[in-house]
Amino acid sequence: MKIGINLLYLLPGVVGGTETYAAGLLHGLAEIDQRNEYVVFVNRESESWPLPQAANLTRIVCPVQAVGRASRYLFEQVRLPRLLAQYHIEVVHSLGYVGPLVTPCPSVVSIHDLNYITLRHAMPGVKRTALRFFSIQSAKRANHVITISDFSKREICRIIKLDPGKITVTHLGTMKNSALNSSGNWMELSKRYRIREPYVVAFGGRTLNKNIPRLIRAFALVKDTFPHSLVLIGHLPADVDLAAESEGIRNRIAITGYVPEEHVLPLLSHADLFVLPSLYEGFGLPVLEAQQAAVAVACSTAGSLPEVGGDGALYFDPTSIAHIADTIRHGLADETLRSQLILKGQTNLSRFSWEKTARETLSVYQTVFQQ
Repeated sequence: MKIGINLLYLLPGVVGGTETYAAGLLHGLAEIDQRNEYVVFVNRESESWPLPQAANLTRIVCPVQAVGRASRYLFEQVRLPRLLAQYHIEVVHSLGYVGPLVTPCPSVVSIHDLNYITLRHAMPGVKRTALRFFSIQSAKRANHVITISDFSKREICRIIKLDPGKITVTHLGTMKNSALNSSGNWMELSKRYRIREPYVVAFGGRTLNKNIPRLIRAFALVKDTFPHSLVLIGHLPADVDLAAESEGIRNRIAITGYVPEEHVLPLLSHADLFVLPSLYEGFGLPVLEAQQAAVAVACSTAGSLPEVGGDGALYFDPTSIAHIADTIRHGLADETLRSQLILKGQTNLSRFSWEKTARETLSVYQTVFQQ
């Protein structure tokens, strides 16, 4: 087969989980499949984005920028189908929610979640309307849909009304073991990010579904019982500082700002507890990252998180500040429990790998090609 990979959506360092998905899937495919040919269509911003070094993989840089959403959608619908025909593509897979609605070959589209529908307030109206239209139409017109959790599959069936038989779930994978060794010097890192041990760690994020203000208010309820600080990895919305100031705990919170990938695992691994308070997650890769870093996990019951975390996590209601606080308190007070969670987390990781993701995805390609 000659397989086209549509990465026209990709803005390196901006699109988050869908970039991780693209990188993991392509590297997985390069490892397991030397037989089929892959043509990867990228935008100008991704001209130098690292692709696997594989003889059967070719990059085509398209004259369009992902940052201009309207022009990118136009290119994707008008010009990309012509390129698929020109390069004799036999199956095309669009990895970022949207694909060409009319194609000269069978098509597959990855719909990671429906947060732009279920969390309408978290995205600007014009952007949300365009994404909703093109993603729903892409899902309906594609030969097959791939999603990343059973939770997302149920949401797609419920909201878009797709036949469950048209949707395949391929869970995401975990970092390579080599990434775990890219830790650097912990003394230097802790000084760089102004971290005081012991600490609880969480990922930030600018969107409301990350639920950081509630986490801060929950942490304020346990701060007098434990000496821990709260480390928030990444950038945060302005109301986080307001929440911290209102609770009088700004001096107990470290906000790292941007963190390069090689620093994430050490920041996680030196914590006593990782907390993920999200109100919505289509997969929840940070849970696996924390389990891989051998830190005890406490996370929300929202979305796919119980599906991904398995029995290697404590769970709480993300809408209840008291419940979040009780769970943090329980996790920090019981060292034996934390050790058990770490061991269960290590076992849970065996369910996930990019090679497995790639094999399941390749099976979808073969199915639609033979239809």
